[in-house]
Amino acid sequence: MAKFSLRRYESQALASVVLAIASCIFLIGQAYLVFRGIDYSEWMIQYMNPNRRYMVYCAAAVTLLLGVSALGLGFNSAGQRRNERPQMSWLGFFLGVGAVCLAIVFVFFFYSRAEFIGK
Repeated sequence: MAKFSLRRYESQALASVVLAIASCIFLIGQAYLVFRGIDYSEWMIQYMNPNRRYMVYCAAAVTLLLGVSALGLGFNSAGQRRNERPQMSWLGFFLGVGAVCLAIVFVFFFYSRAEFIGK
């Protein structure tokens, strides 16, 4: 059998962690895009670039896709007897869940508080 095969639970655990880390990287980018132009006195996000809204939504979509994939692979391989690395499965699962939850919160915050001030 191949060294890396998604049929093996150890490989699923490793893929889960890698996808979760990638989703956290995109989540950091999304947080930067969301909180870059925030006015703390009124809790409004002011932006001038009309493409910024689409960049936030695309970063959220990629974060959600990677995070859901990570939590799915982590949850699938976590309780299996043949998995020699259940810690990695749970790590990928919980990092994926955290990234998905925060991505949803950031998108909702941007959607409700963003204001376009350009022409």
